[in-house]
Amino acid sequence: MRGGEEMGKLKWFLVVLLVVLCAFLLFDAFSSYINPYQSVSEVSLHPERYLNKNVQILGRIHGLKFHENGSLSFELIELESEKKASLEVFYAGIPPQNIREGQRVVVVGKLIEPNRVNAEKLLTKCPSKYA
Repeated sequence: MRGGEEMGKLKWFLVVLLVVLCAFLLFDAFSSYINPYQSVSEVSLHPERYLNKNVQILGRIHGLKFHENGSLSFELIELESEKKASLEVFYAGIPPQNIREGQRVVVVGKLIEPNRVNAEKLLTKCPSKYA
């Protein structure tokens, strides 16, 4: 009898452990979808967390420049003007038609240097439409 009770407890322990492990893995997998956007200050203050990784950064366009080769670059600044954090953004794709100075934008790309993002996409509409 005693051996059966111990096997039952072991099975319950393993089931609980498996459930906790699955819950943790699900949370880890979906946590980036809960708040997919990083702030400019978060990326610029902790570049080691994001270096050579894909990022989605919400900010405002400052110093928008169109280049002869069709690419564009700008400084991505915080949405709140009192914060001084900024990142350089380079984009070689077709620019969105409605892109303009001072506009709110989500930069989707890779942080290739602590202060530089190579953008794959520029999302210029309300960011909630892309969530």
